[in-house]
Amino acid sequence: MDQLNSRAYLDLWEALDAQLDAVHARNGLGGALWSLHEHQVQSGFIQDDLSSLRRFLLPCPTDPERGFSAQFNPARGRRFRGAGPIQAADSDLSINGGCFLCAENIWWQQQGAEIGYRLRPAQGRYTAWMNPFPILPGHAVIASREHWPQHWQAPGGLSLHELTADLSTFSALLPGWLTFYNGVGAGASIPHHLHFHVVPRAPGYEIMPLEAAARRCPQSDRVLWDYPLSFMHWGGPHQQVLPEAQAWMAQWQAESGSEADATANIIASTSASADRLDLYFIPRHQRRFRGEGLAGIIGGFEALGEIVCSSAEDLRRLESGEVDYATVTSLLRHVSVAF
Repeated sequence: MDQLNSRAYLDLWEALDAQLDAVHARNGLGGALWSLHEHQVQSGFIQDDLSSLRRFLLPCPTDPERGFSAQFNPARGRRFRGAGPIQAADSDLSINGGCFLCAENIWWQQQGAEIGYRLRPAQGRYTAWMNPFPILPGHAVIASREHWPQHWQAPGGLSLHELTADLSTFSALLPGWLTFYNGVGAGASIPHHLHFHVVPRAPGYEIMPLEAAARRCPQSDRVLWDYPLSFMHWGGPHQQVLPEAQAWMAQWQAESGSEADATANIIASTSASADRLDLYFIPRHQRRFRGEGLAGIIGGFEALGEIVCSSAEDLRRLESGEVDYATVTSLLRHVSVAF
């Protein structure tokens, strides 16, 4: 694209922002993101309609109230290569190594097809982009406008305290959605640019296995072991949950979270009625990013209880029944970190 086309792109972006602000005012942030999704389908940026996605339910053989699931989603295997028709090495306009979440790269990488929504909450420091390799319909990425690192320990990045606050802010604005942060080595496919995932719940995803495990434990408990992954859970009013969680995370970071390989998944979910926040913190180790037995990495969605598979071999194993409840249990235990 030449400079004229760049100016035209920015004009289109400003017009779209104004349209989405109006939708946001009427129907909330969720409505604005669905409108962005429709725009990106029409622009041709989103080409995966998830018609190839297949979901496999993996019930516990001894307890009908427990279970995991797996999805075969072949497009997800391409996400590490990016979705751009022009790669970073093909342009002298590239900045930050051609980062796929820097707006300065996106306009030329996608030849104007991809446009985001510049968000005003959280001090206006994020832009929402639709995920070209969605887990479920409407899956979006909320990325920092600045090229900040994903890891809270990296120089120039947000602190763990700050990014948890921002994640919770977007959860509050998206009641009923799943919002999560994948740390470096904990599922982040773009480890050099801060971003969150926000996913509207589709039918069948009303209660994820991690959430069900939290419900089974007494409300007074915070460290939960009734799951293959050890995790912390806080639930209640937003103004109560967030400071409690941040105080605990500060203590965790002082004791073990400052180690070089320490990382985490953080998941926030606000009830559809918007009166309750559930916040989950899952400590991870950067070198234990992949479970044994399947090809994919373990991120926040997998931690919630649905394994995402993309290889032909994984599909064969799913179809043959070789992947079952015990398989997923083993995968999650392999990456679990005691604390």
